[in-house]
Amino acid sequence: MFPMPMPPMPEGFMEVVQANPEAFGEAMGAGQEAFANAIGEGGDVGAAFEAMGDVMGPMMGDMGCPPEMFEAAGDAFGAAVGPAMTMGPADAGGPEMGAMMQDAATMMMPEGMDVPAPVMDAMMDMGQGMADAGVMPHDAAAEMMAPPGDPAYPMPVDGAGEAVVVPGDPGSCPAEACQAPPADGACAAAGDHMMPPDGGYDHAAMTPDMQMPDPGAAMGPEIDPAANMDPGAPGPEAGGYDPNLAPDSQVGPMDPGAADAMGAAMGGDPAAGPMGPLADSDAAADAAIGAALDGAAAVSDAGAAPPGPDAPMDAPIDPAADMPTHEPEDDGGGGIVG
Repeated sequence: MFPMPMPPMPEGFMEVVQANPEAFGEAMGAGQEAFANAIGEGGDVGAAFEAMGDVMGPMMGDMGCPPEMFEAAGDAFGAAVGPAMTMGPADAGGPEMGAMMQDAATMMMPEGMDVPAPVMDAMMDMGQGMADAGVMPHDAAAEMMAPPGDPAYPMPVDGAGEAVVVPGDPGSCPAEACQAPPADGACAAAGDHMMPPDGGYDHAAMTPDMQMPDPGAAMGPEIDPAANMDPGAPGPEAGGYDPNLAPDSQVGPMDPGAADAMGAAMGGDPAAGPMGPLADSDAAADAAIGAALDGAAAVSDAGAAPPGPDAPMDAPIDPAADMPTHEPEDDGGGGIVG
């Protein structure tokens, strides 16, 4: 079972990954090696994850991902997969842990965006790497997530700030706070033992004193995709990410419209690009003037002069005219319950 709702990835991170998924896979591979080495040298799971981040961070920086964005993405991903590993089997092996990470990545994507194949491969390799290092899922989950009582803790807590969910028991999670893996996802392919039983679990009741998590808290403060961007990082011509360009001009193979869908899902203007209101105002003004001149030329070519500043309007403008209407859909009354 995964948290509901899923924490989102920080804005701009998936553009970086989509621009060069092979490089991200290489960074994950190097991080996994550092993780295994830390465990082999007697370090605990927390030290292993720290070693992994120390290796991956600079490599992600070379891809155009600033440190704050990388850290926020790690926190968000941990908040997504940590609950699944907590509620999953205590003895889950590498393929099961890899499947949980693959499904978490898939469920975090904006509608219309697929996880690149090299990233999915890296997730499965990471699951096997943790198993090979002797790391069990419940131990990994505890280090991936913020602790109970922290605002970023991704599962409900009781009135005293203590965890409600019991490790290994998906039914201990109130139905309002969790959701099943995708029916056609990696967990489903891993076997029936990784999916809810027919009819779902007998979920614990949500009591009045329980506090639900804030999915956005896992990312911390809002991240500026251009903040602290390494000026020496490769640009689009070298496979890097340029925050001054629209995502769909540099992210490589994507489904048509995926960049727009992602921008809309993130709450921004899909056409504004990742810089949004920070775009060059002079360029915007030039574009507006150019569009106006083109419009005037088109009218002139049609044989009519554009109206002067004192020309009367034919009719008052109704702000609601030509606005599309939308009837809300009935979603059936709630999210997925395992």
